[in-house]
Amino acid sequence: MDLSGIDLPKGVSVRTFAQSVTIQVQFSYRGDRCREVFTTISLPGESVTQNKEFIAAVKRNVKAAGDLLGRIRHEINQNTFSYQDHFPDSKNCKKYGHITHGHKTVEDYLKSFLAKAPKKVRTKTLKNYDRIINNQLIPEFGEMDVEDLTPGIIRDWVFEKSHCTSRKTISNILSPFKQAMDDAVMDRIISDNPVRALNLNRIITVESRQSEYKPDPFTEDEINILLDAMDGQIRNLFQFAFYTGLRTNELAGLTWQKIDFVNREVLVDEGLVEGEMGKLKTADKGVKSRKVLLLDQALDALLKQKAFTFLEGNFVFHHPFKNRHWYDDSQIRKFAWTPAFKRSGLRYRNPYQTRHTYAHMLIRDNENPWWIANQLGHKGLEMLNQHYGGWLEEAADKYKPRKRFTDQQLRAIK
Repeated sequence: MDLSGIDLPKGVSVRTFAQSVTIQVQFSYRGDRCREVFTTISLPGESVTQNKEFIAAVKRNVKAAGDLLGRIRHEINQNTFSYQDHFPDSKNCKKYGHITHGHKTVEDYLKSFLAKAPKKVRTKTLKNYDRIINNQLIPEFGEMDVEDLTPGIIRDWVFEKSHCTSRKTISNILSPFKQAMDDAVMDRIISDNPVRALNLNRIITVESRQSEYKPDPFTEDEINILLDAMDGQIRNLFQFAFYTGLRTNELAGLTWQKIDFVNREVLVDEGLVEGEMGKLKTADKGVKSRKVLLLDQALDALLKQKAFTFLEGNFVFHHPFKNRHWYDDSQIRKFAWTPAFKRSGLRYRNPYQTRHTYAHMLIRDNENPWWIANQLGHKGLEMLNQHYGGWLEEAADKYKPRKRFTDQQLRAIK
């Protein structure tokens, strides 16, 4: 394809390949020669009309590339150039940061963070971020210059918020805020992230610190009563939950390929959120997977569940009324957990208490704390102690060595 007749503005080039042409722009930035792709156009067919349309498209895009170069050079001269704004997919974004100088508002950074989030987080998390940023953070802080945002301003807002909001919810609200302000630090607009300077436990009210997921384990009798109010696949699902400690989204995403019947263990490395498989909740904290030992009751539940879904060879637990895998944890709670509670007559607790119950059983039986932490997917003992420290102390008070401490020696003394 002969493109020699097309006038190219300074800094614009056209490269021809086997099936397309690429229009590129070149400019100097921070002492470096930068080259970026403006657009790629597929080569035309053999007809005269197609060739004319192709040449016209190349000319239009060459002119547009030249116009873009003019804007870029102007922004560089004004110290307002943002690599991310013009070339969001370029590897140079990381090299040069998001912006250089110039006044940027909190809203600018929040919206920039939200624009990049679809490639970084799950769909459900993205929806939560969108709601938090547009309904809470931008209305409250959006118009402020980033440089004017201080820890004290955020602290006072968090304190007022804590009168009617739990600590967990406040932490969720601050999560995208922290990440957006991290970009401002990387761009050297601010030296420290004001959101990360907060210590929530020193700011929020006592009522807010009370976790809505406070451990409230079931007794063995309560487990049996609840399971007796279930049948078939739903009973198998929650019997397995009580004796493995899997989170509800991990149960929904469990597949038969992850079950090792020979070694009696299950590999947990994915979860199902809003119908999409994704990494574990703990993956960003360094625990991307874990192997959970199949206790007798858990193995029994799987053997019974084989009759329902094993031949399909994919998801272990299905919605019994839809004959397909569960969509997410909220569907399990609505159609399986809550109705069983109503039939059982027990005091209601959320499904996460199956996990707390599993932890309580292991701690009560004086199992090795490091092993318990591994089974739960905790990176170390700190999280175990944070959630279950009281139980660990109680178990230690009642502990007796399993070896070198026998009833026979005690009887001999008597």
